[in-house]
Amino acid sequence: MRAGLDRAAAENPRLRALISTRDEAALREADELDAAGGEPGPLHGLTTTIKDNIDVAGVPTTAGTRHHATGPAAADATVTRLLRAAGAVVLGKANLAEFALGVVGRNATFGDCRNALDESRISGGSSSGSAVSVAAGMCAASLGTDTGGSGRVPAAVNGIVGVRPTLGRVSGAGVFPVSTSFDTVTPIARDVRTAAAVLAVLDAWDPADPSSVRAERVPVRSALADGAAGLRVGVPVNFFFDDVDPGVAAVVRTAIRSLGRACGPVREVRVPGAELAQQRMLDVLYPEAAAVHADRVRDRPGTIDPDVLRRIRLGHDVPPERRERSREWRRDFQRGVHALFADVDVLVTPTIPVDVPRRDAVDLADSTRSIARFTYAWSMYGGPAVSVPCGVHPGSGMPVGLQLTAAPWCDHLALRAALVAEELLAP
Repeated sequence: MRAGLDRAAAENPRLRALISTRDEAALREADELDAAGGEPGPLHGLTTTIKDNIDVAGVPTTAGTRHHATGPAAADATVTRLLRAAGAVVLGKANLAEFALGVVGRNATFGDCRNALDESRISGGSSSGSAVSVAAGMCAASLGTDTGGSGRVPAAVNGIVGVRPTLGRVSGAGVFPVSTSFDTVTPIARDVRTAAAVLAVLDAWDPADPSSVRAERVPVRSALADGAAGLRVGVPVNFFFDDVDPGVAAVVRTAIRSLGRACGPVREVRVPGAELAQQRMLDVLYPEAAAVHADRVRDRPGTIDPDVLRRIRLGHDVPPERRERSREWRRDFQRGVHALFADVDVLVTPTIPVDVPRRDAVDLADSTRSIARFTYAWSMYGGPAVSVPCGVHPGSGMPVGLQLTAAPWCDHLALRAALVAEELLAP
């Protein structure tokens, strides 16, 4: 814990990954763990950070803006409580895009979060600080959130692992929302086993969260030891390689060939409706975000970052009938994708279609569509999706993320495939 806090003190002024640290409290909790007897918890001593839209008792939850928190959080979010009960220690609160709306790591209040590998490039978002605090060595794992890719995108551009669980698998109680239809807490870590261990601790139905699903759960780590043999891998032939940066496509194709040699022949599939998934999801997401912020937009629009305000107001332009048609479309899309998993265990795609963009070259108005279109498709589906590094871009040397997706409640298969990929493709 001291090493993590020292690392944060040295690197955070430059990277702006953390909004606050819990120096005295974290060291006290670490001392208590050292002194405790009995069987240690499954995350005993794990150093973590928490995205600052997730409550940590005694610390203000800013949601990325100075205008949100009215004082310290009275209680832990459910996920924070579960982490601590397992023996993890929270080092600090991680920076994020304001109100978790944005994919590039921009924050006008607390400073733009910088990529841990190259400060001139985006850190991803909206869980920018969560990913950077892990990639920069401040902590072993972090909790972010993922709506349309907010955990997977920053994990990919910082060369680490981001796990979006099956929707409804992890509690959202005590988490400031973006969209109740798509939000989930997401573990971010340097490696698949650590991310899986964190998810295993969070995997519980929570009656305090109306979106939590009480379903039969296969333990998320149950297949990690099964290896590559018999793992059925599919690759979409439509959409997910359209207009992809040639360097990204080359690295991902090489990774897929490696998976094919290890797992057996890769099966080509067509994902019905993938081309429309992001727009249909935005037709639902933006009105829900507008509802969350209705009072603030009406009474205090000047307190919201102009780019974030623009995104929120997009929800006002979606007629209710279009939103309902998109909800109906989603159900058809889910059925079509689900049918594919009768023949494959996982589908493999790039996490993002571009090389990690330079901060000064990003078009903010177009960034969600240009960077996150592959992650949005799987958020619309609702199954688990894992981003794992699979190599480096031949031109920039920046990491390339491989996204592995499985059917809902088959998180164990997505994590198994991600571990296989990690072990095959690690430098």
